[in-house]
Amino acid sequence: MIEGGSSEMIFVYNSKRDLDKQALAYISVFSDKIVKLDVQSSALEYSFLADLSGRLGVGYQDLVDHDCEQLKSQEYYLHLSTPKQYIDLIVKHPDYLKTPVLIYGDKAHFISKETDLLQLSFL
Repeated sequence: MIEGGSSEMIFVYNSKRDLDKQALAYISVFSDKIVKLDVQSSALEYSFLADLSGRLGVGYQDLVDHDCEQLKSQEYYLHLSTPKQYIDLIVKHPDYLKTPVLIYGDKAHFISKETDLLQLSFL
């Protein structure tokens, strides 16, 4: 379950990725009500990922960063098929979660570049 009030923003990012760090710096200019969740230092739970999937309006397989070179080199990646397998993969390897993601209220959005934040009306 994703905790936080209706006016609180949660920014889910990977501190190893440049885009994520740029987007974090960019959004920090607009709001000081941001809860930062770095997948490198935070344990991701099943309930959080299920809630995130619902807020994004995507399936569990869409939470996985399919462009991640490290993931593409794994043989078992080709055989993932069930929601549980995708969630297990992300829980075990948080680097495989597609980030950054901005959560606000009952919605969430993938950020593909830092300027995507300008298009979100709730900032």
